[in-house]
Amino acid sequence: MKKIIICMALFFGLNTAAFAEPQQSVEYADKTVPQLVDIMPSGSSIGDLHSKKGLLRSSIGGPVIGEFFTQSTLVYLKDDSNRTTWSFFEEHVYPDGSIYKMDLVQIDSGQAPKVGHKHEGAIIGGTGKYSGIRGSYALEVLEGGVTKVINTYWLGQ
Repeated sequence: MKKIIICMALFFGLNTAAFAEPQQSVEYADKTVPQLVDIMPSGSSIGDLHSKKGLLRSSIGGPVIGEFFTQSTLVYLKDDSNRTTWSFFEEHVYPDGSIYKMDLVQIDSGQAPKVGHKHEGAIIGGTGKYSGIRGSYALEVLEGGVTKVINTYWLGQ
């Protein structure tokens, strides 16, 4: 009986992360102008790069909580609905670690994401406090070009 109780205690003790509730954070990325690399031929073409760097805030115009770096690469040009597909990779850097995100994003051909643009993607890893993170994020472009990001995640699983 004692062995059964010890095994059950170990099983539940080692699996408490499996029962952890998801955590959520909301942050706002300042509007930034991308740096562009136009791969030949001139104009939109597969391989074009857009890179951004900016500040993350706890609210619109609020205190700075970190910074972000993004890189988007054009991977598919103009489908039947005149949309392009971009491979999107992002790092959010905080004082206690970083969170890495990835997605494929579709936008109207030749245009930056407009106010109201939304997409969801995967949180694929992290460092420091965020080591072992997994989850997803939802991004929305607001008025003035500010981006709202809602992270839903689990740590240590």
